[in-house]
Amino acid sequence: MKNTLHTYIKQHHKKITLAYSLLLTALPSFADTNNIAPSQQSPIDTDKTPMFVSFGFDDNVTENGLSWVVNMLASYNNPQGHDSYAGKPLTASFFVNCATARDNESITNQWKLMKYKGHDIGNHSENHPHDGAGIMTAEQWNNEIETCNRFLTTSEQDGGIGVERVYGYRAPFLTYNDNVLTALVKNGISYDVSFPAGISGDQNGTNNLWPYTLDNGSPDHNAAVNGGWKPAINHYPGLWEIPLHTLIVPPNDVVADYGLTYSLRDKISSRVPWFDTQSGKGDNFDWNLYSTPTYFAAGLNANDVLAIYKYNLDLRLAGNKAPLVLGLHSDFYGYLNGEEHTDKPETTVKSRRYVLEQFIVYALSKPEVRFINHKQLIDWMVKPEPLTLCADEQWQPHHNYQKGDSVMFNEKNYVAKWWTSHQIPALYQNSPWQEVKHCTSHQ
Repeated sequence: MKNTLHTYIKQHHKKITLAYSLLLTALPSFADTNNIAPSQQSPIDTDKTPMFVSFGFDDNVTENGLSWVVNMLASYNNPQGHDSYAGKPLTASFFVNCATARDNESITNQWKLMKYKGHDIGNHSENHPHDGAGIMTAEQWNNEIETCNRFLTTSEQDGGIGVERVYGYRAPFLTYNDNVLTALVKNGISYDVSFPAGISGDQNGTNNLWPYTLDNGSPDHNAAVNGGWKPAINHYPGLWEIPLHTLIVPPNDVVADYGLTYSLRDKISSRVPWFDTQSGKGDNFDWNLYSTPTYFAAGLNANDVLAIYKYNLDLRLAGNKAPLVLGLHSDFYGYLNGEEHTDKPETTVKSRRYVLEQFIVYALSKPEVRFINHKQLIDWMVKPEPLTLCADEQWQPHHNYQKGDSVMFNEKNYVAKWWTSHQIPALYQNSPWQEVKHCTSHQ
């Protein structure tokens, strides 16, 4: 594997670096002028909003799991459509621990491969410190983030990974404070995905928050402050927060629809003392879902976790289509020195891989689903692009059509490029109508 990756990187470096640079210049930047308040509404009409699914993998310091994840994602494509992400290979975000991998060529080669394949490489700190007590100074936190950023952005020729820019950050153990957030801004980080999300009572999986900037604070963070388990923080204009929502465990009246014959909420409540069987809100990360109850995790089996993932996708599709962002660890999907993980009692590497693949297959059966990485999600928030829905009406000569409207004409789909009336699709050289080869069907 090591030699194969080295050859791939050597052969493709110049070509892909150029393409990657051109891609970055074409995409919108995350300007500090963005001021997006927390909202339960898509920035565009919900019917034309893609259903985004975004994986975020933490640590990424063991070769077997990381290589499996990267190869697995490359084996699937998004559903066909007319939008930018339609038909493209799946991408994800990878938040990396730099110190652990800095001198491990097999891992750094994997990180370079991830870059070439269009994945988003984010900062998970240099040393993964546990600062739950908040005793690290602002200088120490800045060093954690700056040192990792510098390694990631240093050119390959000079011993780094050669990432053009580090856009995202996930806090180790999801612990953060003003020292951390100030360091993010100072080091040019554009988005964070560490805050509690979905914990307020009115969010139920159908009406969760969309990504927002920290100009106006965070409702879920404020709820955690009031609950005494997060510190008060300042506002950070232009810094995006991607909500990593709690996952709703399927209630008893629907578990059979997801292949279970027992109460999953009761199973979790018997293992996690603070789990609320009424709301069904549980932790998002795979560590919390799979790890042994000895650690106050749920210790679930593969069918349990697959049911949770599917149910949360279905809730969003039935509601406001808020992105389904999943917290994962690539290490969990590979063997450790050829051996199984010993702290995940009801699953194996094979069964955890099965969960990810089966969930992807299930999600891709929904024509409006688009798997994208976290950076792409923020790109979309800055410049939303609607789905091009398949037309359900024939073109009418006396109807006024707006940009983005779809019609059928002579058994073909067309979308309006601007306002139009009376102009027959495909009849004129500079027609306001564009033929759509692939559209997204209505559900």
